[in-house]
Amino acid sequence: MSDYIPRELQIQILQKLPVKSLIRFTAVCKSWRSIITSTDFISSHLSNGKNDSLLLLTRDDRHNRLDQLSLLKVAENVPFDVSSSSQLEVPFDDGIEYYKIVGSCDGLLCLSDETGRNLEHRHITIWNPCVRNHLHLPLPNINPKEGHCVELGFGVASHACIKVVRLVYVYKNLDDDFGLIVPPQVEVFSDDKWRWRRLRGVSVTLTVMDWQAFFNGVVHWLGFEPIDAYTSRNSILAFDIVDEVFSEVMLPDELVSEDIAELRILVIGESFGVVKHDRDDAYDVWVMKEYCVKESWTKLYTIDHLIGKIENLFEFWKSGTEALLEVKGYGLVVYNPETKMPKVLGINGYVYHYDESLLLFSGLSRWNSLELHLRHCESLKHRRSFFGEEYVAGKHR
Repeated sequence: MSDYIPRELQIQILQKLPVKSLIRFTAVCKSWRSIITSTDFISSHLSNGKNDSLLLLTRDDRHNRLDQLSLLKVAENVPFDVSSSSQLEVPFDDGIEYYKIVGSCDGLLCLSDETGRNLEHRHITIWNPCVRNHLHLPLPNINPKEGHCVELGFGVASHACIKVVRLVYVYKNLDDDFGLIVPPQVEVFSDDKWRWRRLRGVSVTLTVMDWQAFFNGVVHWLGFEPIDAYTSRNSILAFDIVDEVFSEVMLPDELVSEDIAELRILVIGESFGVVKHDRDDAYDVWVMKEYCVKESWTKLYTIDHLIGKIENLFEFWKSGTEALLEVKGYGLVVYNPETKMPKVLGINGYVYHYDESLLLFSGLSRWNSLELHLRHCESLKHRRSFFGEEYVAGKHR
């Protein structure tokens, strides 16, 4: 085919195919392999293929057994209409039974066994389930002797550069879960440098919660700043993964003093949003129509009076209308705000949005050459010669 069809047309045809087919086609001929494994093709394929056709389903909550993950295929034109599911095969075995899913971005999952005060291992893995390839990150450098907790952020920058940011809060008093020293100690991992780098001069005043939302190339966390012994101010901490700078995204005035445990940030359609769960078992849905403009926050609608108690709100359809909920006794339920009618899917579990991609495909030597070299660099001398003194402290495993 490559002898008769122009290369540009070949690329257009290949870009319409799913990842599974593209992986098979890399074995057809060298020219196809060259196209499919090129950085430009992978980037274009990801941009053209982003939709709501896949969801990642876990059997329990965010602390998961890796043998209990599935991908759900969803019809493109019917909100959250699941047509099929497939069990994911995990290509690595670290002897770690449970991982936390930090985030999902551009076909990659960031997994960690470092949760709250469980700091025994601190393993972080980047995994692409569609290409069955993964990266084990080097161990982080910031590990205070004092009691501390850790929050992670994850995203993919331009040119497929993977970034993980690690915020380490030291406890003022080990018996006080909310007595944390700010600003936190911060370090960033980027796969192009393959090491953790400490950020100096961080002026963060917020203590962040254990949930991230990645939007516009920025990692976001809900956070709070104590005002006095009884009150605090809610806000959103933002970290630009390209410029590696922190900023704040202000919440609407109505949510600044609410119980932060009842709030959650997420992407709603093509906008940044927040939902509030009140004690009357209802969800208020807010969107920021102009990013980083506080005055543009708008309350869209309220979800209430469903068939049962709402336990979670996971995702919104690409239009930003229909919501995917977890309702006690019914599992996953789709809610349409116009008809106010719930649709029971008959599925139980915890859901994440997922875009398939070719990132970390084995045809890309950038990551593989690094890991292969490191596995053979058993001596400290070899590690110094390859990465320098700063890398040695990371002790890649």
